[in-house]
Amino acid sequence: MYYSRGENRRKRWYRLLSIGQKKLLAIAVLLFFCFMVLLSVIITYHFRAQQYDIKRVGYNNNESMLYDCDNKPLASLSGDSLFVAQWQELPSHLINAFVAREDESFFQHGGVVYTSVIRSLIKNVLSLSYEQGASTITMQLTRNVYELSDKTLDRKILEAMIAQQIEEHYDKQTILLQYLNRIYFGQGCYGVAAAANRYFGKAVSELNLVECATLAGLVRAPSLCNPVTDMKNAMGVKRETLSRMLALGYISQEEHDNAVAERIVLSDSKGSSVPVLSYPSMRAQQELEELRDDLGEHVGGIAAVSNLQLELQKQVELAAETALVAVEKPGNIPDSWLPFLNANREAAERQRRYYDEKVKRPAEMKVRGTDNEMAHVLQCCVLVVDSRRNNKGRVLAMVSGRSAVDGRNRWEEMSMPGKAISPFLYQCACLPGGGETHIVARNAEVTGRKLGYDVVSSAYKKLGLGIKLPNKENADALYRGEFFMKRIDLARILFDIQNEGRNYKFSLLSRVWSRGGSLLYTFQPEVSGEYIRREGAGVVSKIAPFIVEQGKPIVLNENLPSGGGCMCMVFNNNGVAVFVWIGFDDPADMPDSSKMAELIKRASYCLASEIHSAARAALKERSDKLKKQ
Repeated sequence: MYYSRGENRRKRWYRLLSIGQKKLLAIAVLLFFCFMVLLSVIITYHFRAQQYDIKRVGYNNNESMLYDCDNKPLASLSGDSLFVAQWQELPSHLINAFVAREDESFFQHGGVVYTSVIRSLIKNVLSLSYEQGASTITMQLTRNVYELSDKTLDRKILEAMIAQQIEEHYDKQTILLQYLNRIYFGQGCYGVAAAANRYFGKAVSELNLVECATLAGLVRAPSLCNPVTDMKNAMGVKRETLSRMLALGYISQEEHDNAVAERIVLSDSKGSSVPVLSYPSMRAQQELEELRDDLGEHVGGIAAVSNLQLELQKQVELAAETALVAVEKPGNIPDSWLPFLNANREAAERQRRYYDEKVKRPAEMKVRGTDNEMAHVLQCCVLVVDSRRNNKGRVLAMVSGRSAVDGRNRWEEMSMPGKAISPFLYQCACLPGGGETHIVARNAEVTGRKLGYDVVSSAYKKLGLGIKLPNKENADALYRGEFFMKRIDLARILFDIQNEGRNYKFSLLSRVWSRGGSLLYTFQPEVSGEYIRREGAGVVSKIAPFIVEQGKPIVLNENLPSGGGCMCMVFNNNGVAVFVWIGFDDPADMPDSSKMAELIKRASYCLASEIHSAARAALKERSDKLKKQ
């Protein structure tokens, strides 16, 4: 009896496991269908992968070019073709650092690590987002070569298929070498050899363990982990890379501890792997660095089309040097200045003779000589900006000194703004909440005292320019503009006041294309709202220190405090704005002469006016040309 009950129990248990022939058939059909779908996907993506030219992996065209507005080549933006590493030059620490950081099974897999892909896929499905990529070094190289930048499942599968083909055609050394010669390292550097030169002033073969770990750590976020701009983050990713190398047995505990404790020492040289050929190329490199996150990781070898008008640029460069010579040496004031010296030609001639003959240049004033030595000589910056509707902020021409060889962009350097910044202070008196207008024209100090330190300092802080303001005990210095700010920020504030207080970005670049023909960036005039209140900007844009005459451009022309030179703006709405700064890199070099200060001020105005006329003519000529096409 006991035995019989046990047998019955077993039979009932077996029935529970039995799924029947129909159910078994249904499961078999479902599995077959899934297999066919998977096979179809594999065949489809394998066919798509076959359409890509695998030979492109062996090419290393990282050169980036700058073009003018008519697509004429202007200059190379990268010197990376001069810095291409060979396999025998790569230190073992460098190879191990990148393998440990990016792909620890690189030398074992066939281009794809399927367990990582499946794990990444599950995580992304569960989170309904693209959180993990599971990319091997080969897949990263694939993405770079073929510009597969979209974060989609389609792109990921295609990338994996192409990566397998690359593994079939190239050995591991070639793949890793091509990867290291292509990836972006920040500071305008593509490729590990260019990065070694830029950051450490070394050939890639000379890199030590700390430098190798630093470079391997920064490639995932070149802007955030760059030792030039953020040493703390750079030290952090260096430690992470060293920990991975220790865990994989690439370095000993002692090597790890010593390298973690060691500082990252950057090269003292201010040189770059990128040859500086002109001020526009210098500015373009800066803008590209600011756009790095928008351009994506595949930007090696780009074509940057600028707003620059080449003929106008040539005119600006010649006019700027002519203006400086006119200040330095008597008898050199050009005829092109006569219309701006005085409306009456006879009076203009008298003024020219006065500045040529009566204004005595100090004997100690250094002038530019035949040796082209630039230290302690007079410098000039010019910025020509489009102010037409739908084009506001486009940089049409620029000069940032007497020679780009010194690598200095003087628009990004500091000066005390003095009276030139007073329109911004005046607009503070137009802020809502007060029943009285406190503007006292031509007296910023009195206006500032009426407004109070807190109101004025708060307005400056809202600009977000990082200006170090005088403290409350020295409030009058704040009102007088006796603090330092970038010259280009001063130019932007003056430009924006004349444009209803809207925040316009100055941009040299118009469009950026990849070498594969993908459009990566298009300039759009800044669409953010007012950062200077419109009502306030409207009031102060027509009062001193702006000079407003009916039918003429608006002018601001002010000597800067403490020998800081002179800032001039000549502006017309729906036309062009020209900014000129003339002065010395070291204010101590400014001759202590009121007549010399007046001569520099007059030169700034005449130069800005001359370029303004030339720029308007160039815009009209180009507009007429486009209408005929």
